[in-house]
Amino acid sequence: MAGPGRGRGRRTGWVGELPPWWRRWPGNAILGVVVLALVAGGLVLWLRPDPPVDTSCATGVERVEGVCVGITDGSYHFDEKNLGPLFERIHKENAAVDAESAKQGGASHVGIAYLMSMVPDAKDTNTPDSVRHELQGAYIAQMEANHSNKYGDVPKIKLMLAHLGNGPAQAEATLRQLRLRTPAEHLVAVAGLGTSTAATEAVIRRITAAPAQGGLQLAAVGSVLTADTLSRVPGLVRVAPVNSDEASAAAAFLKQKENAKKRVLVVQDERADDAYTKTLGDKFLAVMPPQRLAGPTEKYDSSQAGVATAFKTRMSTICAARPDVVYFAGRGIDLPRFLAPLKDRPCVKDRPVLVISGDDASQTAQAAGFQDIKDTLRDGNVRLVYTGLAHPQSWEKLPDAYPGPAMPSFGPSGRFSALFKEEALDDGQAIMGHDAVLTAVAGIRLVARNSETNNGAVSGSEVIQIWRSLHGPETVKGASGLISLGGDGSPERKAVPLIEIGANGKVSTLAVSAQGGKPLTEKDLSGQGGG
Repeated sequence: MAGPGRGRGRRTGWVGELPPWWRRWPGNAILGVVVLALVAGGLVLWLRPDPPVDTSCATGVERVEGVCVGITDGSYHFDEKNLGPLFERIHKENAAVDAESAKQGGASHVGIAYLMSMVPDAKDTNTPDSVRHELQGAYIAQMEANHSNKYGDVPKIKLMLAHLGNGPAQAEATLRQLRLRTPAEHLVAVAGLGTSTAATEAVIRRITAAPAQGGLQLAAVGSVLTADTLSRVPGLVRVAPVNSDEASAAAAFLKQKENAKKRVLVVQDERADDAYTKTLGDKFLAVMPPQRLAGPTEKYDSSQAGVATAFKTRMSTICAARPDVVYFAGRGIDLPRFLAPLKDRPCVKDRPVLVISGDDASQTAQAAGFQDIKDTLRDGNVRLVYTGLAHPQSWEKLPDAYPGPAMPSFGPSGRFSALFKEEALDDGQAIMGHDAVLTAVAGIRLVARNSETNNGAVSGSEVIQIWRSLHGPETVKGASGLISLGGDGSPERKAVPLIEIGANGKVSTLAVSAQGGKPLTEKDLSGQGGG
């Protein structure tokens, strides 16, 4: 007989025998418990936050709207196919600077961030080729600064690479990364800076403003910024001639004997957020005598659709105005859309037309539609000339305007041709990228040379201050000409080459002009003094 507590699956005790707990609950109660448990479990899963999304692409680089933007030392490639080999060169040089700095027990270098949209989209006025060329020029300037005695020797220069992206959220992320990386990379200046738009101006103001105003307080030097309106941005200097200089150079070209009687029609892009096109047209009209105008300005808006159609419908109007010259105050991306229908204008055989544009036309040789331009130049009784920023033939046309040690870097046996044998200098972008970094180096080393505190250390604020000294004896002798900064941060009497694109696509310099017709030369500097 079984003893107490040893029954067959039943519990015994003072309450007598009881069935298992689940047999004591009604069936609907058991079902309710099961449902409640499932609901509670689902609720827990629903309330649990999703795991954080990793938006990091690399140190200093984050993914925003599907695009990796930010700042890198070259170890991360924003565009592997277009920029990868160049970034590897820059990364190698930056690593060498870091190693030398470490040997000296601290920061014996400073950083210059080259900032632009490094992966242009279809709407960008830059091309992948022009981006690559500009960065190649920046790298040449870094190498010359670190490995020659042309521009002093300390501090050494790290060239950081900052991709701005193509929208406000991406630009904001890049500015945030610049702020975060400034102490570690000893950033004191930002070069490049893209093109003359309202968005660019907003970014530059953030870069140069004091921290109390939400800024980074870094010096800024634009490579191809030409809009006159940017002269109002504190802390910014430019190495390119401004649009008023380009307009003056174009007007001087049209006053030459062979062009003096030609009538001019202006075609103007009135896009509200593009300071380049607006100031280009306004400044040209300001210097062109009204009696030489062939009619009222023909306007279009590149921010709207149907630009090519709009140009096609204007051909009869252009023929009725009978201009000898069309001044195209628009972006290079729209130039093929204008020139293609110009070939088939009703008056094509009746009257030759000279088309003159601004420096953005340098992009057309690398852009979609260049064949349309060549077709028009070959068959349309049309010539195309633009006021450029730099071209190697300019050095031969007016040697006095191009003194100094920078040009050999771009000569047949110079560093550029040695490193980038397959690349051309015709668009001027490499030269302008070089001169932007060179100007930053000149300011940085001038601060270090004259610093009485911090053992020669340099800050962004000090570089902003020193911009006002880069004239007279401290004029920067760039490959694009002498860069003598005026009180508004723009170069004074900067050389402006008049460049022609032929029907075969060949680019050549016709002449070199400037504000007032004569560029600054080294002889002028000797009598310029300070002030």
